[in-house]
Amino acid sequence: MLEPPTQPSLLLLGHGSSKHPESSQSVRMHADLLRERGNFQSVDVAFLKEEPRLENVAAQLTCLPDEEVGNLTIVPDFLAEGYFTLQVIPSMLRMDTLPDSVRYISPVGTHAMMQDLIYQAAKDVLGDWCERDVTLLLVGHGSTKNPRSKETLMQHIEGLKTSSAYGQICDLWLEESPFVNEWRDVANHDKVLVVPFLLNDGQHGGWDIPEMLGLPEGDPVHGHTHELGGRHVRVAPALGTSHRFADVIEEVALLDRALRS
Repeated sequence: MLEPPTQPSLLLLGHGSSKHPESSQSVRMHADLLRERGNFQSVDVAFLKEEPRLENVAAQLTCLPDEEVGNLTIVPDFLAEGYFTLQVIPSMLRMDTLPDSVRYISPVGTHAMMQDLIYQAAKDVLGDWCERDVTLLLVGHGSTKNPRSKETLMQHIEGLKTSSAYGQICDLWLEESPFVNEWRDVANHDKVLVVPFLLNDGQHGGWDIPEMLGLPEGDPVHGHTHELGGRHVRVAPALGTSHRFADVIEEVALLDRALRS
């Protein structure tokens, strides 16, 4: 009688921060949720800038016999394809030395299901406004190291333009133009929704974006309508704080396994 296939193990990779440890909270939360569901043999995390460190986990993997590595799916819990996911992480993992049972898949944020999460995040703060009267601004991090990091969000925006009724949907960036502090020049409507295409409400979501938007210091960022120079602005929490983010991770990881089995 054949043994049933073992459940895959899951390794979530985050960036983390030595200066702002709260930046890893979403990745750790996603891992906790996935452990509770029990669809993976194990769910572990590793970070570039925090403990447990990716380089230590990678060293352990390369030392294990192939049969002990098992069916491992490695998921970058990042929102875009870029310098870290295309160059840094594969190099640190030494993917060419690992057995075929180890799968390294695309960052979670690149999957089309992210559009549903973005739409829901906007809907959660839309309140009594009508989509057609609103400019939806999606804020990404951006990067000067790899131009592909911008492509992911732009693809999601194009998809949302055809699947939603917002009067305008535009991109803003923390490290590229158009910058967040240029939002008044970008938005065509008096009612503006801002959804941070970020994992956490840490340094960027909690401080940088509110400051760049011009929100009064000390005002609550979320659950509040801000009047700024005749415009009305509502800000959603960072996308990665949604529990539904774990749904996407689970689906793409298990789907990748099913397609390659």
